[in-house]
Amino acid sequence: MSNVKKLLIPSMEPGGLDAEIYPHWRGAPVFTQVVLEGDRVASVEVRRLGSDELIVDLVRREGIGFVVAKALSTRALEMLTRLGVRVLKTSARTVREAVSDFVSRRLCLWKLECVPMSELDDP
Repeated sequence: MSNVKKLLIPSMEPGGLDAEIYPHWRGAPVFTQVVLEGDRVASVEVRRLGSDELIVDLVRREGIGFVVAKALSTRALEMLTRLGVRVLKTSARTVREAVSDFVSRRLCLWKLECVPMSELDDP
């Protein structure tokens, strides 16, 4: 089993480890891609979407396994989940802080769940 993990984080310009995290997944000026080997940062690249490129294309092409974001739409969460990407919620200010929280397992996994009404106390 590979110990390499690829993270994608929506970022403010210019991107990179010291960039602030963009407040929402959609509309981010750039995305910072961080590759971890074990707990060590192996590489950092700044990704910009082409004018007609979709985020999902970037995720597929780069083999992203984890998205770390402050907020994203239900549609984006569904799309990423279908691709097998784990979406993690962060409150970190910078990409570096989010990566540290990832390594320390302090992030929250976002999941879509449908609970049958029969399980609700009072619908």
